[in-house]
Amino acid sequence: MLNLGLLRPELILSGLALAVMLADMVLPPTRSRWLYHLAWISAAVVLALVVCALAQPASRGTGSLWVVDSFGQFFKMTTLLASVLCLLLSLDYQALPSRHAGTFAALMLFSTAGLMYLVSASDLTLVFVSLELVSISSFVLAGFERSNPKSNEGAMKYFLFGAFSSAIMVFGISLYFGAVGTTKLAPGPAAPGPMLLLALVLIFLGFGFKASLAPMHFWAPDAYEGAPIPVTTFLSIAPKLATFAVLLRVYGTIFPAAQYGLQALVGLISVLTMTVGNFTAFFQNDVKRLLAYSSIAQAGYLLIGLAVGTPMGLEGVMLYAFIYVAMNIGVFAVTQAVGEEGGYGLDAFDGLSKRSLGLALVMTFCLLSLAGIPPLAGFMGKLYIFSSAIEAGRYWLAVAGVLNSVASVYFYFRIVDRMFFRAPSADGSPLRVGPYIYGGLAVAVAGVLFFGVYPEPLIAGVSASAHLLP
Repeated sequence: MLNLGLLRPELILSGLALAVMLADMVLPPTRSRWLYHLAWISAAVVLALVVCALAQPASRGTGSLWVVDSFGQFFKMTTLLASVLCLLLSLDYQALPSRHAGTFAALMLFSTAGLMYLVSASDLTLVFVSLELVSISSFVLAGFERSNPKSNEGAMKYFLFGAFSSAIMVFGISLYFGAVGTTKLAPGPAAPGPMLLLALVLIFLGFGFKASLAPMHFWAPDAYEGAPIPVTTFLSIAPKLATFAVLLRVYGTIFPAAQYGLQALVGLISVLTMTVGNFTAFFQNDVKRLLAYSSIAQAGYLLIGLAVGTPMGLEGVMLYAFIYVAMNIGVFAVTQAVGEEGGYGLDAFDGLSKRSLGLALVMTFCLLSLAGIPPLAGFMGKLYIFSSAIEAGRYWLAVAGVLNSVASVYFYFRIVDRMFFRAPSADGSPLRVGPYIYGGLAVAVAGVLFFGVYPEPLIAGVSASAHLLP
């Protein structure tokens, strides 16, 4: 029998998602927005369960379909935190029709549950099924604004690229089964054959789509630009981090990239991803699209830790992943507040400091943190990752990361310049900010500032979790 008790948080969230969808069928449209509250409270309760479980000893489900350890719980925590905050942002997003609130909230919960199954999976069959649950929910969410042509275009590209990446992954899984005789993720032979190597490369490319790694990133800018901004926020954080959790588990310990000759490939994709993301962001005038390319570049920095393949590299990825939640929530929460009145062009941010100094300061802190400016938390995360590359003798990765971080300052400061040194493009009246957006802003400021000056608790927690990788 399968030990389903180990998946209690995932099963609870799946049941609550189904309950939200069923409630949407019976509630009148005037009451359906209450389902947003039910959804975020449900996710918050499951988040509390996961945080409490972080102190529990590692255990494995019967049949090795999944593994429940502090490493997986850590990434479940980041995924759930992002989901709770994105659902709160949805409450203040006026473009979402209230009559579809239940469907939207249920899809967010189903996608989050899929990501939780994903980070616990230790069998490629469960990995694929979990990814498909996430993908199907995300396709619908990305195209939720059906009257918006950009939303339809982005969702279609997301669907087509997703189908292509799924086919690549299935082919890789079939080769993996042919090479080792099982779909379970277990340490492979010391001298892998060409079939196993090809399988690992194809599976990595399939994961690269979800993490928007170059050259599998083409869907991301259009999907992020067209999707409702709470969905854009969610897609830029949760699926990316959960995918990195699987990459760390598979290519960091079970099939170490260095042992299997994949270190150079992962390193090159890392450099390509951060360079393409940063270089293309230079030319963007739509803030959602600019942040999409920024998100692609951030994935490149995270990939350095995987390419290094050392315990310090793995810890660096986990450290930066947690900080990344705060940084991205902050920039997208401010972008949502500005976009509700003036759209998402760069000119909408003109004179924001005169209309809402608080929003302008939060945006500045989060952008500087994304660029890796001290003493903010993003600097600590990048310092940890780049130091791991230097410690492992991969100086070229550290140099590429530093150069890309310096280059990113330019397009981040384009937004800062407009907020503080341009006259307001509107009438200059104070910007109206929804009450739930303040929740996201509070988490962003707390995370970026606190862990920038006092990162020791986070580093200690990450170190304990990383050592429990199977």
